[in-house]
Amino acid sequence: MTQRSDARRNRESLLRAADEVFAAETVDAPLQHVAERAGVGRGTLYRHFPDRYALAAALYEERLARYEALAEEHSEDPEVLLVLLDAVTQEQSRIPGLFRLIFADEEGRGYLEPLWRRSIELFRAPLVASRAAGRVREDLDVDDVLMVVGMVYGVVNSPAGLRGPSSVRRALDLVLTGLVGPARD
Repeated sequence: MTQRSDARRNRESLLRAADEVFAAETVDAPLQHVAERAGVGRGTLYRHFPDRYALAAALYEERLARYEALAEEHSEDPEVLLVLLDAVTQEQSRIPGLFRLIFADEEGRGYLEPLWRRSIELFRAPLVASRAAGRVREDLDVDDVLMVVGMVYGVVNSPAGLRGPSSVRRALDLVLTGLVGPARD
């Protein structure tokens, strides 16, 4: 069954508003702020998203779709995994608590499983391609890639991440290059 056009519009308005409110405030901002920014009542908000976790999961699902499109767009690029890692980690700095809300809080776990499976699959083909091209270590696996995302997530959600995207870029660079740095001639 398809949604009426006004219901689709309201849902999209709520997602855009949540993205803006969560980025400007935090994922813990009152949901009333989201409804107000979207120009709808609280009832409309809760009809579409019964709780904060459902709203956060919908935002993350949108991001996953963008990441999947990016991976497809760069599928022939030997550095596809690195392009994808950069996009994912940079997005973490826009709404720092989003991943915590979805993946850490007990109440959010109901939304986790399908998103987690997609997150794992997101990296599988790019990893294989970048590994085959010799752009990343041969022994690297999807769990390692997710560990890198987790490491950068830790920076984003700590005092070290206060500089925003530049902190994320630096953290990712340190993780990818390591503390030793590139080989010198």
